[in-house]
Amino acid sequence: MARAQSAHILLKFSWRTFLVGVVLIALMFALDFRFFHAFERMDLIAYDLRINAISPHPTSGVVAIAAIDDRSIAQIGQWPWPRAVEARLVDALRDYKVKVIGFDAIFSEPDDNDVSRAQIGKRLSAVGIKQKTLAEILGPSNDEAFADAMKTQGETILGYAFESHNFRTARGAAKSAGFVSKIRHPGPGVYSIVRQAPGKTPSLIDAVAYQPPFATLNDAAHSIGYFDVDADADGEIRTQMTVIKFDGKYCVPMFLAVADAYAGDAPLTLGLDPNGVSAMSVAGVRIPVEFDGRMLINFRRGEDPFPYYSVSDVINHLVAPEKLAGKIVLVGATAHGLGDRGVTPVNPDMPRVEIHANAIDNIIQGDFIRRPLEAREIAFIAALLLGLVMALGVAWLSALSSAALGVILAVGYYTYTQNRLISDGMVIGVVFPLMTALVTYMILAGYRYIAEGSERRRDRAAMGHYLHPDVLSQVLDSPEGLKLGGERRRLAILFADIVSFTSRAEKTEPEALVALLSTYMTVMTDLILQSRGVVDKLMGDGIMAFWGAPNEIDNPSRAAIDCALQMLTKLYELQKNDPRFADLDIGIGISTGDVIVGNFGGENRFDYSVIGDTVNFASRLEGLTRHFKVHLLVSLQTFSEAGPGYIARELGLVKVKGKELLVPIVDVAGRENDSVDPAFYRRFDSALRMIRTGAAPTAVDELRKLGEERPTDTPVRIYLDKLAAADPAHPPAEMVFEFESK
Repeated sequence: MARAQSAHILLKFSWRTFLVGVVLIALMFALDFRFFHAFERMDLIAYDLRINAISPHPTSGVVAIAAIDDRSIAQIGQWPWPRAVEARLVDALRDYKVKVIGFDAIFSEPDDNDVSRAQIGKRLSAVGIKQKTLAEILGPSNDEAFADAMKTQGETILGYAFESHNFRTARGAAKSAGFVSKIRHPGPGVYSIVRQAPGKTPSLIDAVAYQPPFATLNDAAHSIGYFDVDADADGEIRTQMTVIKFDGKYCVPMFLAVADAYAGDAPLTLGLDPNGVSAMSVAGVRIPVEFDGRMLINFRRGEDPFPYYSVSDVINHLVAPEKLAGKIVLVGATAHGLGDRGVTPVNPDMPRVEIHANAIDNIIQGDFIRRPLEAREIAFIAALLLGLVMALGVAWLSALSSAALGVILAVGYYTYTQNRLISDGMVIGVVFPLMTALVTYMILAGYRYIAEGSERRRDRAAMGHYLHPDVLSQVLDSPEGLKLGGERRRLAILFADIVSFTSRAEKTEPEALVALLSTYMTVMTDLILQSRGVVDKLMGDGIMAFWGAPNEIDNPSRAAIDCALQMLTKLYELQKNDPRFADLDIGIGISTGDVIVGNFGGENRFDYSVIGDTVNFASRLEGLTRHFKVHLLVSLQTFSEAGPGYIARELGLVKVKGKELLVPIVDVAGRENDSVDPAFYRRFDSALRMIRTGAAPTAVDELRKLGEERPTDTPVRIYLDKLAAADPAHPPAEMVFEFESK
């Protein structure tokens, strides 16, 4: 059973299919190189699905967001607010004992109210009022109040913007108002330690201009960091840029500046080698980044992973003190009307301030997602291996087994990549390897189905000249049948032979003889095949066939007799229409019984055939047609199993060479609706019954009458001769014939 099952799974290995698979794999690698961004975009989509499939990681609870939301705008007024509001916010956060404040907002110009104040001061100075007196009258300016609040708080980081960086867009010249191409003192936050490996300085993300905060605020802030984010090719934000080179300095982003301030202003370390960013750390926490310094954000999921508090509630001290004490608070716009939002893998409409919050939380917890060069190498190796194994599978296994193999490979590889993502945060691409395996399977399976199906049809057509279609189907569709041995089955066996073929061969030219045999064999074997018989052997002028295997049929005996009668009818047609067959005659013998049918021979060459006493007896019956001068002799067992509807006569009992038992045989002349006179055969059967009942003299009279009606009938003559030679005192009670040769 195990061998049979393995035969269903394993096929002959197809080198051609495998080599086509190798070509397909090479083509897939060429397509990946040529259309890298298309594959990258598909991998980004897959990345989003994979991220959302894993369990969400809880936040550290350190980061909170003071939201410039619709509620705050309704209470305080339209954004941007006078800087005095930001001053009150910083003072309130200081009261809450917030450790670090980060503003995801730009303050590049003086407060509009302060501009108006300056204009008033100029007018008053013109009439003799001193500036100091004016300050005493009006109080500090909004910018001054904001600056004083930041100085007092001590850990407030402001944001700024770059222009014309080469993120994923073309470089352009700085042109917007407020952007400058040189760093102004005090400059933006930069890496305190930069380790440059020997070799060429790498090309990093850089910028040509920046928009620093207004000088008064710039001087008062603990530090400033850029808040630029860059979307991937599909418009989603998945990374933060941890370093941008500007004016010869390696600048720090706002989220990293905030995390560094929370860590006590630990040294920020940047490592560079000729390939790009090789290392990055803050407060001893190593940050995994790509070669250009991008950090994948491990987004927190769920409803409101970071607590949001309305700015108006914070200013009015409506938030419980323990919810903000000792924490990082990011101030940013969340109102939809302000538009400061982005698309992320976990939220299609996330406020950008929350994107910074996620990045900061990653650093605090150290649970990074990374996409190193090693991950791409693993994906390439996986694509090669998956493709090769898939090609081997299709080239060697059955269609179902190779499909199952493909599913196992795909599920196994996906499971491996997900485990790596969950266990150590490594993002290994799945699209290219899985697409390589899928394309390899689909094309190779289609190729093998078409190419080898065509070859199979050609083989089937060619082998159909040698094997019966049922046997051929068994060989091609069930290769486990190609083993030595057989099974016991009840079959009808037929032997047909041309009468006096040897003498005919001696008188006929070989070419003419071959042509005659070709016509004869074609006609006769077609009839056998049409009757669902199996042509076992063609032995010169002889034919051996059987019914009932490899596929069972309802009545093998009837099928064999019907086919034999069709063969005789076809011979009569040939005799009338083809002069070559005018004097050609055949004899047919049929026997039914249990035989062994299967593959017989040697390990390297065998034949699908039958063996058994029934086969031998059918051959003897075909030989006896010469003795009785009839065309079709069958065993009584065959005739009985075939059922009614035939014109026939029993000829008595025969004992043939190699068989000890006497076997009754029947001469079948035709079907009941044929032109054969049934009365003659009924009268012959009546004479045989007379002999068996002891009325031999009466039987002789009936046989003489039959002989007069049909002088050429040999069985009648044989019966009369045998009865005439018998002792009149002891007439035979049975007609028995013994033959020592075929």
